[in-house]
Amino acid sequence: MKLAVIEIGSNSIRTSVYKSSKKNRFKTLDRWREPVRLGKSIAQSRLLTNDQIAETVDVLKQFQYRIRNFDVDKTSLIATAAVRLAKNQEQLVYAVQKETGLQLSIIDEKEEAYYDYVAVRSTMRNSDALIVDVGGGSTEISLSVKNQLKHAVSIPIGAISISDMYLSHDPISNKDLDKAKKDIADRISEFSWMVNSNNFIGLGGTMRAVASILNREGKKKKSLHNSIITEQQINDLFNRFLHISEDERSHIRELSDGRYEVILGGMLIISEILKKSPAKEIRFSNFGVREGYVFNYFQKNNKN
Repeated sequence: MKLAVIEIGSNSIRTSVYKSSKKNRFKTLDRWREPVRLGKSIAQSRLLTNDQIAETVDVLKQFQYRIRNFDVDKTSLIATAAVRLAKNQEQLVYAVQKETGLQLSIIDEKEEAYYDYVAVRSTMRNSDALIVDVGGGSTEISLSVKNQLKHAVSIPIGAISISDMYLSHDPISNKDLDKAKKDIADRISEFSWMVNSNNFIGLGGTMRAVASILNREGKKKKSLHNSIITEQQINDLFNRFLHISEDERSHIRELSDGRYEVILGGMLIISEILKKSPAKEIRFSNFGVREGYVFNYFQKNNKN
C-alpha cells in the first residue's frame, strides 16, 4: 500500500510518500516541502489571510500533481497549530475541499503530541524520554516511561510566535531577550514531571536546522537521526546567531528558506526546556508528527 501525507504546519507545508512493508514498517519513497508562513498571521491576529489561503491551495494542487506519479492508494491531509489556532479555519477547510477535493483533518494538541511519541517509540530505543517538538506555532512536550506515554501537553508558543513577540528587532535587546525567556519559563513551570527523565529527544524544524548546521560544521557524514547535540553546543550556536545580523543569518544554508527569521525563537524554547530537564544533551529525531501518523495508520490497517 502507498500513502501520501501532506502536513500543513506553521512554517511550511510538507509532503511525504510512503510504501508499507511487513511488521507495520514503511519506506519513504519521496518527500518535499514548500515554505508557507501561516504562523505569521496567526501569531498576530489568529486569522488566516485570503492570500495565505490561496497560496496554501496552490501549493496543495502542486503537491497533488507530484503525488500522482506514485499511484498512491490514499492521500491524507493534516494540519497542526497554525490552522488549529485560526479563528477562520473553516474558510481554509472549505477552500481546500472545493479546489482540491481533499478533506483537511485538523489534529488537536493531544493527537500531535501522541504522534510525536509514536514516531519516537517506533524509531528509537529510548523507552524513557522527554520528547520535545518545537514547531512554528506550538510546542509539544511528552514524557515516555517504559515505552508508555505518561504525559503529553501542547503549549501555544513556537519559533514564529516567540520570534514575532520578542525577537523581531535587529539587533535584539537584552530586555526583549529576558522577556522571551520569562514567558517560556512561566508557561512550562507547572510541568513538574519534566524532571523525570535524563533523556531528551528533540524534533521539529528548529532542531532539524540546528542538527544540520552542527553536522555540517563538524564534517560528519552520518545520518542526522539519532545525532547528539550538547547543551553547550545549543548555547554556543544561539549566542553566535544572536550576535550576527538577520541578513547574515539568511545566508546560512540551513536557514535560507526563511527560518533565519525565527530560528532564535525556536532555539530559545529548546534552551529553556533543557534548563528545566536534568538532561545535558539532546538526541535528535528526524521523525515526527507525519511519521507518527503513518506508523499509526499502517498499524491500524494491517490489523484489518
